Amino acid sequence: STALQRSDTEALVSILKAIERDSHVAHIALVAFNIEQGRIVYRQDTAENIDFPALGKALTTVKLGTVNIAKLGQKHSETDFLQSLIEQEMGTSSHPDAVIFAGPKAMLDADVPHDDLRRIGDVECPVFYMNYNLNPQAVPWKDSISHAIRAFKGTEYTISRPRDLWISTNEMVSRIVRSKRQHTTAAASAGGAQ
Repeated sequence: STALQRSDTEALVSILKAIERDSHVAHIALVAFNIEQGRIVYRQDTAENIDFPALGKALTTVKLGTVNIAKLGQKHSETDFLQSLIEQEMGTSSHPDAVIFAGPKAMLDADVPHDDLRRIGDVECPVFYMNYNLNPQAVPWKDSISHAIRAFKGTEYTISRPRDLWISTNEMVSRIVRSKRQHTTAAASAGGAQ
C-alpha cells in the first residue's frame, strides 16, 4: 500500500483513545514508528493527553511503499530497527508503568533474537501488544512483535471488533494497576526492612 488505509488509521486512533481515556491512565508517552522505513515518525514525551493533531500531521509524512536504498543493502534492516527501538524504549531509566505496542501485524524476514533482548535486563513493567487485525483467520501466525514481547513475558491481544478493544483495554489496565500496586508494596516492604 502506498498510503495509510483509513480503517487502519481509525483502528489505531481508537486503541490510543481507549487507553488515554481510561481513568487509571494519568500520563502517556507515545512513539509512532514505521518498521519498513526504519524510522520514528512521531515522538511525544510524557504528557496528560496525546496530541492527536501533531500525530496526524506526522503521519502525513509517511511514504508507504518506498524504501530507502541504503536499507536494501542491509540484510535484516527492519529487524535491526525493531530491536534498536525496543532496546531504546524499554532500556530507559524512566520506569514506565507499562509498555504497549499497538498496530497491525509486522511480518519481518527475521525475528529479533531473544538473547539480544535479554541484554536489556529485567523489565519491571508489564508489556502488551494490541494487534489490530480485522481478519485474524487470514494471518493466524505470530508476527515479529509477538515474538519480541515473549522475551518479556508480554501479553498479546487481537483487536478485530470494538468489543475486543473494550475487553482487552480493561484487562490490560487491570494488570497494570495490579503490577504497580505490587511494586509499590514491595518497595515499601524493602524500605521498612532497612
